[in-house]
Amino acid sequence: MIFPVRQQSLQYIRQFMGFVFLSGLGWLCDFSTYTLLVKLFDISPAVANFISSYVGVTFVWFTSLKSVFRATGRAGSRFLLLYWAFQFLSILVYSHCLNLMVRVFGDPAISSLLGGEAAVAAKIFVTPFNLVTNFIFMKFLTHFMNKIKAP
Repeated sequence: MIFPVRQQSLQYIRQFMGFVFLSGLGWLCDFSTYTLLVKLFDISPAVANFISSYVGVTFVWFTSLKSVFRATGRAGSRFLLLYWAFQFLSILVYSHCLNLMVRVFGDPAISSLLGGEAAVAAKIFVTPFNLVTNFIFMKFLTHFMNKIKAP
C-alpha cells in the first residue's frame, strides 16, 4: 500500500517541478515586462504588476496545459476564460500585497540593503506564494478539463 502512495507523490513532485520550470520562464516574461513598465514608463508597481502578470500567466497556460497537466482536447479554450478570471482575482490580491511590500521595503533602513530597489524586491518576495496558488488552481482546473470530452 505504501508504494502506490509514494509513486503518486513522486508524480505530483515531477508535475510541480515541470510547472515551476515553465512558470519560471513565464515569470521572466512577467518580470521583464514589470521592470520595463516601472523603470522606463514610471507606472505604479501595482498597475505594472497587473499588466505584466497577464503576460506571464498566459504564457504558463499555453505551455503547461498539455506538457505538465496532460490536458487533452479542445476544452482548454473554454477554460481559458475561467483561468483568466481566477488570475484577475489573484493578480488583484498579489498586487495589493506587492504594494504593501513596496512600502515595507521602502523604509530607508531596508531600502539601503536592497539597493533602493523596493519595487523589484517586492515582486521577488510575492512570487513564490503566487506560484503555489497558481499551481493548485491549474491542477484543480485541468482535473475537470480532462473529464470533459470536446465536441
